[in-house]
Amino acid sequence: AALVYALVRYRRKDDELPEQFHGGGKIEVAMVGVPVLIVIALFTISMLTLIEIDDKAPDDALTIEVTGFQFSWQFAYKMSDLGTNSDPNADPDDAISIIGTPQNDPILYLPVDEPVEFLLKSNDVIHSFYVKDFLYKLDLIPGRVNSFTVTPRETGDFSAQCAELCGTNHALMRFVVRVVERDEFDAWVAQEAARQLGEDTLVSSSGKQGD
Repeated sequence: AALVYALVRYRRKDDELPEQFHGGGKIEVAMVGVPVLIVIALFTISMLTLIEIDDKAPDDALTIEVTGFQFSWQFAYKMSDLGTNSDPNADPDDAISIIGTPQNDPILYLPVDEPVEFLLKSNDVIHSFYVKDFLYKLDLIPGRVNSFTVTPRETGDFSAQCAELCGTNHALMRFVVRVVERDEFDAWVAQEAARQLGEDTLVSSSGKQGD
């Protein structure tokens, strides 16, 4: 019905051409100039954001080694590099490690309002570390260490996953980012250190260890 209406309504009635417009320099400049300005603005904002993310992590940043493997994640926290609450006397090789499985999503603990540096590597194929709420994604490439720094601003649990097709169980390669207050983070570190390293000391909020 619509086709028939269009054929009847807009059928050719005569050979007279409609009024023609030529030139219009201002319109043409606007049509070209506005998109160019938008592209320049977006490029500038993107570059400034990338520079901030890729900038060298501050000395007091918490450093976490993230290893991707088919089909889960390993998160390693060195006791000598726990950010603002690092233990200067800890053995450089002492670390607590969280290892997930396709059936058991690992939890990545982070302290709120503190910079965190991620060192990303892969044991097998290319994976991709993606946390939607970070608005950032970075690949894990075998034989190479990629890094970026982020400061989480909100507490809570945030879903995350591998964003690079890496095999048959790629869809199961998920993890949870749990952002907590520093006291809760320290308590979790102390609990894991006691379980994994046999250390019965608790990390205090002052950055020292006590009974």
